[in-house]
Amino acid sequence: MTTSKSHESTPEIIEPPASGAPPPIPSGGGRKPLSWKAITGWVLFLALTVLILATAQRNGPASPDNVNPDGAGKPPPVEPLWSAIDFVFWGQVLGAVLLAITIVVSALVWRRHPGHPTILMVLVSSTLFWWDPINNWMIGLVYNPDLWHFPRDIPWLNISPIIMPLTSVIYAPYVLLPYFLAMPLLKAIQRRRGPDAFVWRHPLISIALMTFVIGAVWDAAQEVLLTRTQFLTYSHVIEFGSIDVGKNSQFPMLMASVLITIIMIPASVLLYRDDTGKSQAEKIAQRFRLHAKRPTLATFLVMLVTITTAMMTFSSVFWLVRATGAADTVACPWPYPEAKTWDPKGYYESQGAQGPFTPGKASDWQIGQPDGRPTSVTVESDRCRTDG
Repeated sequence: MTTSKSHESTPEIIEPPASGAPPPIPSGGGRKPLSWKAITGWVLFLALTVLILATAQRNGPASPDNVNPDGAGKPPPVEPLWSAIDFVFWGQVLGAVLLAITIVVSALVWRRHPGHPTILMVLVSSTLFWWDPINNWMIGLVYNPDLWHFPRDIPWLNISPIIMPLTSVIYAPYVLLPYFLAMPLLKAIQRRRGPDAFVWRHPLISIALMTFVIGAVWDAAQEVLLTRTQFLTYSHVIEFGSIDVGKNSQFPMLMASVLITIIMIPASVLLYRDDTGKSQAEKIAQRFRLHAKRPTLATFLVMLVTITTAMMTFSSVFWLVRATGAADTVACPWPYPEAKTWDPKGYYESQGAQGPFTPGKASDWQIGQPDGRPTSVTVESDRCRTDG
């Protein structure tokens, strides 16, 4: 009698992946459903978005401290650049699109690569919003009151001169664009150079220098456009290094466009990956005890402390210049007739502006005048007058 070999099922042998290759994807596996934490987070985010949009103020300042009843409906005293284009409207549309793209792309990348350093930096740069009100105050940066803005009675946010626009939340694309341009540029140069080249021996210095140049040009280009279209105004500037001095399109190019790279450069350096595949932020985070248990949180905190410190340094230089009275050249004429003239030190009044004036918040000892805005101001010229 012959015996036939039974057809027994043999276990499937899975070959180990080659070194550096991604692990095999299990057959039949699908995309993981969202966890309850993720669902809760998205619900809270959407609810907050609806609340912000529903309570936002628009079409001019609403606070009695800032509104000028006599200026309602009046056109700006100087026609903005390309006045046929509504830059206030389209600027906000572009900002909303950028914000939506940033959120969607970040969420998709995070699902595939939890803890990705670039997404952590997007989160960190977005947190700079909390400092933006005092940043605007230190700089003397006034946004067009027709922008959608937060209610004026929200503490901290009301430190910002006249309004605090909703567009202030869009920090990540602004801070990280120089990195996204500098990084591929550095890699392209490295491919064309030998190992003894400067870009190989000093990659961190190289990406810092590239970020500096790209960041300064990037900032200057958009700020010049925004000031000339009256999307925003640098109300008080130091003459040295500024362009359009004395006009309502004045811009402290040397200070603003050079100093802003103090924030962009650390972002690029911290995101640079060496031949180990780890970013500089991850390597720094490894030095702390927290990294052993929560590496993602440790990396996030390294980025947060670094970028926040850089932002505070940037703002503080402007505050020092303004508090000492060096930034005494005002943008004339005041471009927003529907709002009171923001004039904490009386410089606008001294140049013939008729007012009404508002000192804004934090306008006494915080800028070196314990008694508040001067009550008696000597008129030195009439260059800010708008009634002829």
